[in-house]
Amino acid sequence: MYRKLFCLIFLIPVSTITRAEELVLPDPSDSTFECLICHEMATPGIVVDWRHSRHAATIPAEAMENDALSKRISAESLPEELSGVTVGCYECHGLNTDDHADTFEHFGYQINLVVSPADCATCHPVEQEQYADSKKAHAVANLRDNPVYHSLETAVIGAKQIENGELTSLPPTANTQGEACYACHGTVVEFNGLKTVETDFGDMEVPDLTNWPNAGVGRINPDGSRGACTACHPRHSFSISVARKPYTCAQCHVEPDVPAWDVWKESKHGNILLSQVQEYDWKAVPWKAGTDFRAPSCSVCHNALVTDCLLYT
Repeated sequence: MYRKLFCLIFLIPVSTITRAEELVLPDPSDSTFECLICHEMATPGIVVDWRHSRHAATIPAEAMENDALSKRISAESLPEELSGVTVGCYECHGLNTDDHADTFEHFGYQINLVVSPADCATCHPVEQEQYADSKKAHAVANLRDNPVYHSLETAVIGAKQIENGELTSLPPTANTQGEACYACHGTVVEFNGLKTVETDFGDMEVPDLTNWPNAGVGRINPDGSRGACTACHPRHSFSISVARKPYTCAQCHVEPDVPAWDVWKESKHGNILLSQVQEYDWKAVPWKAGTDFRAPSCSVCHNALVTDCLLYT
């Protein structure tokens, strides 16, 4: 009854409810269900990505019952409101809204656009802590504060401005460097208030963000946190398979600057993996050497939870 009333208010055919219900697996929250009703029409690709994600198929309280190596959640406990429903739109975009400069009112809900590592840490604190200590989380400053890069920027990219009579390079913005080094290193996402945009559901006020969208590894988010989990786990599927495959590392680690992908793919490891890529189990947790994979990808050595297959035979 509640869902039919919602459709009548927004003039959405009741048949849409049937399609929306097909998109969700066990027990999404009522808040997420309302998101799906509109976003199935407004952003269908995003909804389908989420539908095929582990988040859509898993109730965290049930996942917490698995053994430590298999449960995929490193938190010792979860907020009650999150534990009994699938991890959906509202469960991520409605977290920690008081900490986000980009929080805004949207159909009666307070949500924010940029889901940050601090939000992911609600369920994945160990992973977030490991990432926060990495070079990747500091990639913006590593580039922005590097005088060698500024020389390159001025000489090659041509990003310049006159300041106090001196020729200087521009600060990192999506307009000048969104497709250059800051695309991988990340940008500083700044909140500039709200703006009105025209949508199929009428005019809406949404956050006006500078340097967004960006999924750079060192992105500085509106809540002050550093990094973007989505650099490797693309939203909204957040796929571990995508993160583990070498093509993801090849987004950034390519010649001429960082030719790791180019070196690896020509190696015997690269030759074997790329020849047998369809035979690997990219989803298994833990990842069992000799069973789920053989020749290693980048992630096997650099950031994967790998175990001896004999432990699970």
